[in-house]
Amino acid sequence: MSEDQLFEQLKREVGVLGRALGKAIRTLSGERIFQLEEQVRELTKSLRQGYSPEARQQLLEIVRGLSLSEAENVIRAFSTYFHLVNLAEERHRVRVNREREKNSALEAPRGESFLALVGALKQRGLSYEQTVDLLSRLRLHLTFTAHPTETRRRTQRHHINEIEKLLDSLNLDGLTTAADSSALDARVALLWGTSELRKSRPSVEDEVKGGLFYVTYTLWKAVPRLVDGLERAVEAHYGRRPNLSPPLVFRSWIGGDRDGNPNVLPAVTSWAQTYARETALRRFVEDVDALIRDLSLSDERVTISHELRLALEDHAKRLALPERFQGEPYRQFGMGLRYKLRALLGEQPGPGYSSTGEFVGDLGKAERSLEQLGLGEIARACLRPIRLNAEAFGLDLVSLDLREESRALTEAAAELLKIGGVHEQYAALPPQQREALLTQELATARPLAPVGYRPQSKSLQTALEALRQWRARGAHVVSMTHYPSDLLEVMLLVREVGLYRPGRALPFDVVPLFETLGDLQSAPEVVARLLDNPVFRAHVQGRGGLEVMIGYSDSNKDAGFLAANWALYLAQEAVTRVARERGVTVYYFHGRGTSTARGGGTAGRAIASLPPGTVGSRMRLTEQGEALADRYAHPELAYRNLEQMLYHMALASARDLYGQAAPLKPEWLEAMERAAERSTQAYRELLGRPGFFEFYEQLTPIREIGALNIASRPVYRSGRVREIKDLRAIPWVMSWTQVRLLLPGWYGLAEGLQEIPLALRQEMFEQWPFFATTLDSAAIALAKADLGIAREYLRLVKPDLAERFFPDIARSFEQTKAILEETFQNTLLFKHPVLARQTELRNPYVDPISLVQVELLERYRRTPPEAPERTGLERALMLSLLGIAAGLRNAG
Repeated sequence: MSEDQLFEQLKREVGVLGRALGKAIRTLSGERIFQLEEQVRELTKSLRQGYSPEARQQLLEIVRGLSLSEAENVIRAFSTYFHLVNLAEERHRVRVNREREKNSALEAPRGESFLALVGALKQRGLSYEQTVDLLSRLRLHLTFTAHPTETRRRTQRHHINEIEKLLDSLNLDGLTTAADSSALDARVALLWGTSELRKSRPSVEDEVKGGLFYVTYTLWKAVPRLVDGLERAVEAHYGRRPNLSPPLVFRSWIGGDRDGNPNVLPAVTSWAQTYARETALRRFVEDVDALIRDLSLSDERVTISHELRLALEDHAKRLALPERFQGEPYRQFGMGLRYKLRALLGEQPGPGYSSTGEFVGDLGKAERSLEQLGLGEIARACLRPIRLNAEAFGLDLVSLDLREESRALTEAAAELLKIGGVHEQYAALPPQQREALLTQELATARPLAPVGYRPQSKSLQTALEALRQWRARGAHVVSMTHYPSDLLEVMLLVREVGLYRPGRALPFDVVPLFETLGDLQSAPEVVARLLDNPVFRAHVQGRGGLEVMIGYSDSNKDAGFLAANWALYLAQEAVTRVARERGVTVYYFHGRGTSTARGGGTAGRAIASLPPGTVGSRMRLTEQGEALADRYAHPELAYRNLEQMLYHMALASARDLYGQAAPLKPEWLEAMERAAERSTQAYRELLGRPGFFEFYEQLTPIREIGALNIASRPVYRSGRVREIKDLRAIPWVMSWTQVRLLLPGWYGLAEGLQEIPLALRQEMFEQWPFFATTLDSAAIALAKADLGIAREYLRLVKPDLAERFFPDIARSFEQTKAILEETFQNTLLFKHPVLARQTELRNPYVDPISLVQVELLERYRRTPPEAPERTGLERALMLSLLGIAAGLRNAG
């Protein structure tokens, strides 16, 4: 089937869902609301097709005349439509993937596929052994984080999942029976009748459940398929099939990220680990139950291996195996696995597994036994998927990271040092004196606090108790790392709970997080001092390397789009260099967001654009909020997303391991330095101009976003926001997205690029992946932005402020668009035809929500807090925030 035919299928599905939604609106909200929504839709569509002052005026009059109830229903109509369209587009992506995979062949493999990957490695001269070695060492760590960007309630996701099941069971060429139509209509009516707003801010526990849902729902299926796909690709090119381990590791911040979230208490951390472990164990029990059902081989027909017989005898000594499986050794062995898993859940007496390795070892014994019988296909189909998932997820499901801001760690360390009689005013010491004091103190294993001491500060109390509760240990991340002492303070706190031994590594990584422009620039010096410090050096050597996290969000807010990207690039190069000089391997943890302003976009191409020599065989990425739903809601989409990331990572790894990267031209580096400096100057000039913060507050719904119950984490770093630096990066981006400007994703770029001559700029775009990816990300932000809609928000701004700032922003927008198209010698989205088509089709449906949002913001801001209509206005306004996020498929 051609892709044009598949697109027609998408249109039919959207039509079916749209008609079901129209029926639900008529039934539950009345004909008047339906006709109102249709009238608004027709007017916004006609304005997109050709601007008409009369049509615009008619539309604005309708919007301004809406009652609160009508405004809410219009927003809900378009928002619900987008939830349904997003589902249809997701299904379309699955169908397109299947069709492209079907047409992939050894001679003409699908782009960014495993077949293409192994072909590229072979073409570069890698032997079978080298290719297998590279793929065996590859480890991509995906870290789930809870940030306020997943705007849908779990109840909504449930109804959407049920609608998808109904669509699967229907004739895709059209609904053919009244029963089919009725079932779909009923489910869409349930979605329409469900409130989009949470009654209260979600708890961390809610976020844990939501984030880990995708692990056992889709990734559980994807991991064994990925390993199988890699092995088949190697076999297709080299004629031999290897035995690979999963190249993926799964980790989580949810329940361990205390930075700015007072709700992440030690008890929550403990609960998060327990919940994840129980979820994994129950899923493994389900899989083992299926194994027991299937492996009915009788000892009358097969002879099991000596290794498996010894293991079975060991099970029989310690566990009461059921008599009904006498003579069926594999079922008996499966029951042994089941007992030991359920013992860990507290549902079975007797010993449970002591480690993931023990569970994996048992599964391997059964696999080898079947292979010795010539039943390798049975082993591959029944046992291997369980073993691969056990290797990837472990019995804990995910390793949990702890994260805390450096200021809180300093406060905790200061109290310890004071109570231990080491120093009265540690926090007042200069950074190098802090480092020297801690280095001397960590020469011994003695704790500082007397027995029974109760911490006086919340920082110390929380830090110590969290470390005591922490079992599924990932890494301890220190956000806002400024000095080496920030990491040594973690070691001091760890010593207090008995996990530190002088001259040895901690049982987990301690990870500096460099976020602001200044911290990225000083990162090489900080890392050098850390690696020259004998205490930290011993830890790093014991861990086999140093993990360094770089933040894409705060650097952008601090310095602007282009300078932030360049600072991240330079920091990785320089940190890698100082570590290599000291014989230490650095692994990078990329704190990428979902929007292009925060490092979002196509993850695979972002990996390909990383500096040569910085990828190696291991790296980490964050997966945040709505990205989880977008990438992992369907097993096939999960597979394809992971395949693309691993494709680019493996090629970058091969480049680093085999030295195949050409050095960058000096004129490119000089050009980027000039461009970044000028870009930062332009960006900071805008933000630093008197009155900008007031303009920003009045133009965008930043204050209102703070009231939206999206996440457990507060929007602000502390108290009331009085300037940009007080604001977290995510709501900063989200607020600009709501007004359709997406300013953090492009502002200052035009001024920077003007420093680079056109011919050189085009050369850099064509030959330098980093430069191409950076400009491509900005192009996506510009394409999603809309100056016309943004101008409607000027109604909310005092005229003098609007005149002072908006013309310059609009001028910069047009200049940036023009200079990118000049560089591309093409349109903004020439690399993204599907996104271009989606944006064109979606805009007329996002526009009404934006126009109603402007009206609601104006009413809300002039309504006294004590007025009875205030609550209703807030509710409708919150719905508009969610609706625009759904329409743009990006909250922040």
